[in-house]
Amino acid sequence: MNSNKLLLGTLVGAVVNFFAGWGLYMLLLKGFYESNISDAAKSVMKPEDQHNVLYYFISSLFMAFMFALIYERWANIRTLQTGAIAGAVISICISLSMDFQFMAGTMMYNGMTLVFVNVVYSIIMGALTGAAVGWMLGYNRK
Repeated sequence: MNSNKLLLGTLVGAVVNFFAGWGLYMLLLKGFYESNISDAAKSVMKPEDQHNVLYYFISSLFMAFMFALIYERWANIRTLQTGAIAGAVISICISLSMDFQFMAGTMMYNGMTLVFVNVVYSIIMGALTGAAVGWMLGYNRK
């Protein structure tokens, strides 16, 4: 296992994941999410000016690290295309697992619409992040 590639893949993937999340959730879907979560969920959300961007980036680091570790250590993924496919599949599983847990045990969602949209956006974010990680792991590799 190449530790330098693992770290570079994590960093590149985290940057892509962070900006993809910001673009998708904060720019495209902000109003949609607000209208599809319950009042209970709204009551525990921080106002936008109190969001901690550093924590969003730390979250992106862990997602990218998970992809990089799986790709580098076990899956031998070294290309943009295979990284994108694996990232999309992994993200679908994570998204569906979390969304159905929320549906089962909380009153956060107003219905299945948000689950569907989360899955679609998780596929996009996972594919972009996975592609970046896969590309970086294979870049200039000897």
